[in-house]
Amino acid sequence: MSNSIDSYQDNDWRGRLSDAIVKKVIPSLYASHEDDAAKPVNARLEYRQKIEAERFFGLVLSGDTDAQWHHLIGLRARGMDLETVLTRIMAPAIRELGEMWLTDRMSFVEVSAKSARLQHMIRALGRAGDGIADHCVMDDGRASVLLAVAPGEHHTFGLFVLAELFLAAGWSVCVEANTTLESLCDQAARRPYDAIGLSVGSERFLASVRNQVAALRFASFRPDTRIFLGGWAFTLEGRSLDDYGADLIATDGHSAIEQAELLIDGR
Repeated sequence: MSNSIDSYQDNDWRGRLSDAIVKKVIPSLYASHEDDAAKPVNARLEYRQKIEAERFFGLVLSGDTDAQWHHLIGLRARGMDLETVLTRIMAPAIRELGEMWLTDRMSFVEVSAKSARLQHMIRALGRAGDGIADHCVMDDGRASVLLAVAPGEHHTFGLFVLAELFLAAGWSVCVEANTTLESLCDQAARRPYDAIGLSVGSERFLASVRNQVAALRFASFRPDTRIFLGGWAFTLEGRSLDDYGADLIATDGHSAIEQAELLIDGR
């Protein structure tokens, strides 16, 4: 009898072990193998993007605008999507220009001129076309956002990248790249925007942001308009929503759009 019980328990244990191997261990091994197989592909893709970004930055430094444009068009023709071109090829170039200015390797005039040409290329590449050049692409059937740089701020490259990403995500977009707080509040009062985004590139403009957010809330056509902040200045440590009275702080385009959509849905 005892031997029979032992045999039954042994078979039961083996059966459960076999079950666990089939249901859990083998699938996890397959998943691990797939992840390992994907790593070289992702690494090659990232390496290619890095090389293309370095080539593009070299062309930006050379001042050859035609070569820059043909490089971007060539990337699009070879299958690189607009978002990758904007965020992985062009955005690193503008960051490098900013670093060169901060370390006195390039004058403000040079950086401004090169940045302006890059912004023109963004508009030419983007889905907005002439719309962004006219500062507004509105459709009453879609969520809407007003994007602006903080009054006095001159770093507008990221603003136009963000505008293109919002457009690609299906939003209606208005852009104010060079404005006063009074003008921005007037714009916010005239249309029922779902969200307002304020970009701050330089730390010296942060002191005024809380008052600007409060003024925009007071002026907004809709009392439930969400206000978010972004830009290089907010990548510094110790910056929180409590400091500025905004609904969110996002330092990259993806998170800005995802979080803005969650805020709109949660109203």
